[in-house]
Amino acid sequence: MKLNLYEEKDSNNERVDLYYSKMRPAVRRIIDTVNSDRPTLSGRPADEDLDDGEEIILDPGEIYYLDHIDRKLFAYTGNGVFRIMNTLNACEEMLWNYGFVRVSKSNLINIYKIRQLKPDINMKVYASFDNGERICINRSYKKSFNDYLKKMRGII
Repeated sequence: MKLNLYEEKDSNNERVDLYYSKMRPAVRRIIDTVNSDRPTLSGRPADEDLDDGEEIILDPGEIYYLDHIDRKLFAYTGNGVFRIMNTLNACEEMLWNYGFVRVSKSNLINIYKIRQLKPDINMKVYASFDNGERICINRSYKKSFNDYLKKMRGII
């Protein structure tokens, strides 16, 4: 993808022209960013009571992964763990264009936070993140994960 930036100091009119051959998730993200439609998640620190804690708006780019445990959804970031008042399916649908893919029945991961993919026995793959944590990509989700990576890279 080629990016051209032009500064027009005499103009008060900002504009973005986007030429694409195929609508891909990366193109959709650019459009959403320009239109300020980037999704956000609201959550509360996991160690606080839901009634007492302050609600925090999370940017999806800060989230390493989402984990569904005991009928509760948690977002793991570099700043801590947050309880999300949403379903995993709703988050998957909302965040699909932003690098999040399901890798197990209870996990969505942010592919942009992955540091390393390491194969393991039984056709499992482990994704290691910048923060040192690891998530297993289940065998049954491996093909869809690989297809998602190819799609996000623009190979498909």
